[in-house]
Amino acid sequence: MRATRQSHGLLQGGPQVEGQLLRLHAAEDIPQFWTALQALLSGTTPYDALVVYLNFLDFATSWQAAQILATPNARRSTSWFHQRRQVDMTPQFVLSQPRKIKLYRLSDVVPDFGELQRTPFFREFLAPNGWHHLAVALYWRGAQVGSQIAIRRTREQGDFTAGEVEFLEAVHPHIETVLNRLLALEEERARRRCLEEFNQHLPFALMFLNWDMAPLHVNHAALDLCAVWNFGAKTARAYQPRAAFFIPPGIFQACASLKADWLARQSGGNGRAGDALTVEHPTQRGLRASVRLHVNQQDRPAFPGFVVYLENQDNAPAADRLPAQSVLAGLTVAEREIARGVCEGLGNEEIAARLRKSVKTVKGQLTSIYRKCGVSGRGQLLVRLR
Repeated sequence: MRATRQSHGLLQGGPQVEGQLLRLHAAEDIPQFWTALQALLSGTTPYDALVVYLNFLDFATSWQAAQILATPNARRSTSWFHQRRQVDMTPQFVLSQPRKIKLYRLSDVVPDFGELQRTPFFREFLAPNGWHHLAVALYWRGAQVGSQIAIRRTREQGDFTAGEVEFLEAVHPHIETVLNRLLALEEERARRRCLEEFNQHLPFALMFLNWDMAPLHVNHAALDLCAVWNFGAKTARAYQPRAAFFIPPGIFQACASLKADWLARQSGGNGRAGDALTVEHPTQRGLRASVRLHVNQQDRPAFPGFVVYLENQDNAPAADRLPAQSVLAGLTVAEREIARGVCEGLGNEEIAARLRKSVKTVKGQLTSIYRKCGVSGRGQLLVRLR
């Protein structure tokens, strides 16, 4: 019966509400969700202010969240949230309920408006903004409130009607589904950015390619070695490695061969056993790549990808044979960035501007780099790393 009433409430909005819900479900990121949510509520549940708290850090003790969206857009300080938390009685109301509630009005917390007006919360945080009424939708993460949407109204707009509450209850599962999907995507993106940042500074050359052999991630060392592979060591120095990047033909062909063998085995054919190949550069001795087909057994619908390690070992005397990646392994992440700037021909002022450091700091770290690399100046460092 409840579901029937909720569906009926949604249908009363007609095609416009259905279109807004489709737009909400089509959101690919938080900004698109925020725009669609405003459009949905503006036409069905008028408000003076709308605030979305995404991922409360700890709903029980703090009003701060990982991201706060608000209209009108009012930036709040940490002290503002701390002061509000001391007088706000709504978290206590929510957490004291015998079961997880999904929606409540301020009038559910304090039914008597005269009593509400005497509370510090109303006097200090609602009345100064002209707000007299409040409805809040809660989205739980386990035993804690994960996110919430707060709809605030003026005295003239009045409290939320039974029909409006019914509508908010009806759209709650739609919003929750979209939020869960987008927050999971944001978490995955954050993990990927973290891994990419880590991989960028690894002291060895690493590439990840997708099923179509398009690059997913190429770290700094791999950009350098691909330039050497494609243009030769001397010519590569004239290029910016990222701007001139393309996958070396031999590595591309190795990926294509592994792909064809894997497809043959999947169809019951006689594809070559094994999912790894070593590729030698046809003319530059010591320049090689290890190419491996990566199949994620825990994510069956996903296409396989390719992991490529590159290295450059020639027949020079042992003391001079260590590649730049091995030298870089002894540097800190900050020192590697400065060394990279030197290799790109940047001066100290340009490196400082790029890394948002003082020139004095750059000079001090350069001294440390010279010592660790066993060189006495900029020219020797260029030779050593190239």
